[in-house]
Amino acid sequence: MQPTDIRQIATELVQVLGPTDWAIGGSFLLQCYGIEPQARDLDLVCTLERFEQFKTLLSQYAHLVPVSLHPIYRSKGFARFNKNGLVIELMAGIQVLKDDGLQQFLFQPEKTSWQQGLPLMQLADWLVLYQLFERPKRVAQLQQYFNDTTHTIKTNR
Repeated sequence: MQPTDIRQIATELVQVLGPTDWAIGGSFLLQCYGIEPQARDLDLVCTLERFEQFKTLLSQYAHLVPVSLHPIYRSKGFARFNKNGLVIELMAGIQVLKDDGLQQFLFQPEKTSWQQGLPLMQLADWLVLYQLFERPKRVAQLQQYFNDTTHTIKTNR
C-alpha cells in the first residue's frame, strides 16, 4: 500500500470516527515523523468507553476480520479490519500479560496531537507501548529519534 493511500484512509477515518477519543499510533505514527519509511498498517487507540461505537462505525467502513486470542496481548477491546488491503487495528484498554501479571497502558485522549488534520498519539506513549509489546527494533528506533536534535513531521508521506 502506498503512503498516500494510508494517509487517505487515515484522513477518511477522521470523518468516520469523529475528532475525539481516539488517535493514530504504530508504524504510521512513526512514518509521519520520518522514523519509519513505510507504514504497514494503521493502529488506532481509543477510549474503552467508545470502543464498541468505534468498532461499529469501522465495521461499516471496512471489513471486520476475525482474530484469535494472542498469547500475551489481553486488551479489553481489540478489533481488526481490512480496507482495500490495509489492516486497521482498533485497540482499547491495552493490557499485556507479563510474568508478574497484567501490565496496562492508559490511553489519554487529551494528549492527542493534531498534525496535518490527523489525530496522532505521542511518540513517548508508543515508546512505552513498544516496550510493553516487547518490540526491541521499534524501541531502538524511537530511542534514536529522541536522541536526535532535529524533529519534523513529514508532509510528503
